[in-house]
Amino acid sequence: MEIEFRDMGEHKIIQVNGEVDLYNVSELKKALFSVTDGTSRSVIVDMKNVNYMDSSGIGALVAGQKKMKAHNGRFGLLNIHEDVLNILKLATLDRFFKIYEGEDELI
Repeated sequence: MEIEFRDMGEHKIIQVNGEVDLYNVSELKKALFSVTDGTSRSVIVDMKNVNYMDSSGIGALVAGQKKMKAHNGRFGLLNIHEDVLNILKLATLDRFFKIYEGEDELI
């Protein structure tokens, strides 16, 4: 898994590339917690290149969402692969997260 950061207006974008599972979820957590410390008003996780995520990855996203809420910030998911979205829907987490289909929705 590779993680890149970029800014898009008020949003801090975390681009995640590759599978997210128990073996590398600590990298995702580290990335999320580095930008959910209250300095960013909006954090968006771009998951266009993530075609697999297990429960540990979903747990990291939930923790990021909660941390941003604690700082009165916004947290969202962008470009979710259909397989990952189906997992979120099974857990009804598609209602918990703000999900964007494309970057044009962020503006």
